[in-house]
Amino acid sequence: MTLRHPLHYPARMTGKFACSKHAHVLVLFVFATVLAACGSDAEPSEGPVTPLTTQALLQPGPYGVGYVETVLEDTSRSTMANRTFPGSNSRVLTTSVWYPTEAVLGEATSEKRDAPMTTRAAPAPFIAYSHGFLGNRRGGTYIARHLASHGYVVAAVDFPLSSFQAPGGATLGDLANQPGDVRFLINALMDPSTPELRRFKGLLDRGRIGLTGLSLGAATTLLASFHPALRDSRVRAAVAFAPPSCFFGKRFYAHARVPLAIVHGDLDAIVPYEANALFAFSQAAAPKYLFTLKLGNHTAFTDGADTLFGQMSNADDLGCSALGSALANDPAALNFAEQLGGVEAGIVLTRCPLPCPFGSRNPPAMTPRRQLELAKVIALAHFEAWLRHSAAARAWEETQAAVENPDLEVSWER
Repeated sequence: MTLRHPLHYPARMTGKFACSKHAHVLVLFVFATVLAACGSDAEPSEGPVTPLTTQALLQPGPYGVGYVETVLEDTSRSTMANRTFPGSNSRVLTTSVWYPTEAVLGEATSEKRDAPMTTRAAPAPFIAYSHGFLGNRRGGTYIARHLASHGYVVAAVDFPLSSFQAPGGATLGDLANQPGDVRFLINALMDPSTPELRRFKGLLDRGRIGLTGLSLGAATTLLASFHPALRDSRVRAAVAFAPPSCFFGKRFYAHARVPLAIVHGDLDAIVPYEANALFAFSQAAAPKYLFTLKLGNHTAFTDGADTLFGQMSNADDLGCSALGSALANDPAALNFAEQLGGVEAGIVLTRCPLPCPFGSRNPPAMTPRRQLELAKVIALAHFEAWLRHSAAARAWEETQAAVENPDLEVSWER
């Protein structure tokens, strides 16, 4: 007997965007024929499209989740000196990969270390996750597992100088080098040479590559998607969680047409919402989506936040405390954006407020468990819509997301 999962539907052919339309998702009724005529890169459907539901998107997919670790080394690029760290002639990237395995539909998505990847999911879309400042490669584990259960391969690295265990201490000064790490990671999975990664040879879809990340990793995602010199032209969709993006102007986004989802809490104390999320949405080119989590914060986008911060009224209280200590000792904290190419690359440096205006006493926020749920659903929906060309997933983004979730507000244009 063949088991069918609600998110598995025929892929549609791609084409050029036909037109642009802006809508707020509080609109309750949108017909699929209008959506198709308004610039979808899918072929027009014969009738109305039934959107996916939040509940369906939240369910694990039909696959189990495999997990493998390895260490990659990019000998073509160096790691700069950082405080007491003298630097290195290469960039060492400890790497984690989550991927689909054989499983019974509905099986829990715990990781099965070194399990074989199922060929049923091939050719699988590939997603690179970028962690935030003071984070590590497992900061997006909850998203990676969810996507892997739906047939995606997801990989993440510890960035050499912005991770929690960076030699010399985490610094913002290496941001300009992180898009190169993402490119190297994509190459390593597409043409694997290390023993741990050879299991993916020939099983990934080179035409369906997406990026996602949190905070500084979300800025890395934007750089690798749009920057005139640092972007990777293979990227086809991007999801940026709470990106520090107040220094990216219209010119920055003009170099690529990558469908972008910005996901941000309006109570974010570390990367303030208006100066970053609203500004980024106003500057980015369509197709673009802004998912605003009402009373969402910054720190609760991290894997395990529901357990670690579940008893706190606002996880940014702890996040602000940790960030303040780290930035106080980081000589690159105030000028890191200047390394990204200046005005010619679309970098603007006049709109960025300081983080944590309330110190470590922030207003009560959305529960971390709810914030993680919404993050998983949005990531899956956006990649299903723009990598697998699902009209039903796109309809959820544009018509159902805010209707079904009163704590979520969506603006979009395509």
